[in-house]
Amino acid sequence: MTGFGRTGRMFAIEHEEVVPDIMVLAKSLSGGYLPIAITLVSEKIFSFFDGSVADGKALAYGHSYTGNALGCAAAKASLEVFENERVLEALQPKIRHLTERLSKLGELPGVLEVRQCGFIAGIEIKEAPQQGMPSFAAEVCMEARRHGLLTRPVRNVIVLMPPLCTTAAQLRQAVEALSASIMGVGRRRSARTKNVEKVTT
Repeated sequence: MTGFGRTGRMFAIEHEEVVPDIMVLAKSLSGGYLPIAITLVSEKIFSFFDGSVADGKALAYGHSYTGNALGCAAAKASLEVFENERVLEALQPKIRHLTERLSKLGELPGVLEVRQCGFIAGIEIKEAPQQGMPSFAAEVCMEARRHGLLTRPVRNVIVLMPPLCTTAAQLRQAVEALSASIMGVGRRRSARTKNVEKVTT
C-alpha cells in the first residue's frame, strides 16, 4: 500500500528516515500483474538464519509465491519500467496537482478533513448516521460510480488511490466526481432529514 511510489517516494520508510530490520514487499512488485512477494531483512536479522539445518540456524519456510518464474519476470519488467520511465520523477507534478485539487474538497459542507501522502488520499466525512441508511461515505462512493469513479469507504473516510499512471486530466475528473457526489449525497440526506422531521412533528 505504501511502496513503489505510492507515497511519492519509492517506500514510505524514506519519509521517516528509518531503516527497518524487516520489510515485506508484494503486489506492486510485479505491477499487480502476478502474485509475488519478497521479504527483505537486515544483515543483523539474516545472521540468525545463516547456517545449516543441522545446527538449527537455517530458516525453513515456503509459501505459494516462492520462485514463480512468471512472477519474477513480471517483477523484473515492472522495476525496469520504474527506472526507464523515471516514474517517481514523473509522479511529483501529479502529486502537486492532486494536492491542489483536494484542497477544494476540504471546503465542502460534510467534509471534516482531507489527508494526503503522495498518491494516497483520505477524505473524512462528518458522519451523522441515519437509521436504516448506509453511511454518508458509503453513499458518496456509490454516487461516485455514477460519475465514473470507483473508490471505497473505510468507515467514514473515502479512500482515493489513483494509479501512478493517472493523468492530470483524470485526477481533475476524479476529484470533480467526488465533489459532485459529496454535494449530491449531502443534499439528499438533508432532504430526508427534513422529511422525517415533518412526519414526526
